[in-house]
Amino acid sequence: MQQGSPVYRPVSLDHEYLAGKLLERYAGVRAGIWQTLSGDQRARIRSVFLSFTGSLQESIATGSPAFLNDCACREEARAASRHLPRGFVLSLLGVLADVLPRELPADYRDQAGEWVRQTARSLKSPGCERPESPLPAGAGALLDALAAADKGRASAVVDEALAGGSTVRKLYLTLFQPALRETGRRWEDGRAGITEEHYVTAFIVQAMEQLRDRVIAEGKKKPRQKTVVAACVGEELHDVGIRMVADLFEMDGWNVYYIGANTPERCIPEAVARLKADAVALSITMPSRLPGLQYLIRSLRADAALAPVKIIVGGYPFQVLPDLWERIGADAGAVDAEDAVAAANRLTANGS
Repeated sequence: MQQGSPVYRPVSLDHEYLAGKLLERYAGVRAGIWQTLSGDQRARIRSVFLSFTGSLQESIATGSPAFLNDCACREEARAASRHLPRGFVLSLLGVLADVLPRELPADYRDQAGEWVRQTARSLKSPGCERPESPLPAGAGALLDALAAADKGRASAVVDEALAGGSTVRKLYLTLFQPALRETGRRWEDGRAGITEEHYVTAFIVQAMEQLRDRVIAEGKKKPRQKTVVAACVGEELHDVGIRMVADLFEMDGWNVYYIGANTPERCIPEAVARLKADAVALSITMPSRLPGLQYLIRSLRADAALAPVKIIVGGYPFQVLPDLWERIGADAGAVDAEDAVAAANRLTANGS
């Protein structure tokens, strides 16, 4: 870890209590608007407050405003897609600025208040707009087909790539991975609903299963000398990313013990010990999973027999805060499946 970098220190805020206080304050200062809102709209505002307090909790834990700022930017994009009044998210941040100094523990108040003000300023500047990376042509064609619910055309995109000489590795990295990330972005800013996100994910999982024989055949070309345990952490249910990681490890010649989604933290060290694993690849998609991940890492480090295992972490929170992997005590952070395998190979080279 770089000298002076904050470490991750878990924080537990009472989100339900804070959301109630924030909603009460909003109803008071925006009484005219509040009276016109439907039950669903009021529930939506409460949900946003819960998102803010959850993101604030992880910002406090990491010593960085990154998660609070990211949450506000995502909510701003969603508000725009729902045609909510300009300044809607800013008004909610104003309520946070009013309530938090009275309701947060004293040692969090000043820092949290400054971060809320910083976040409000970021919404007024272009800095909140996340630049979109151009999609590879194949990934764009795949998403167009799936947006039209045309699985036949989507399958043809995959088949054409394979017929053109694409390897499974290339398909994962240039077709499936970009398509999933773009779908996530569209869901975040309100351009895609949950059903669309699930539809795209289900198609890609099915395509990966159909490519399973190729993954196995590729892996058999290389001697198997090292073992990796690959899992989501805690109640994390989004497992397609770690499945890609596991497949790339297998194609690289690793023995892979893929556990998948919803894996209790206490169970992973047992698997690492039983298999004498050289590395463990762990995935989360939400900042709220960070306490469980950090607990798992501390558990591995605390056991003398497990401490040498190399820990590689990845998922959306590590994109928001790039040095987060250091703060929670991992050996490396991976930006994608290929990066995870490269990191594991580097860390385990010559028994290092």
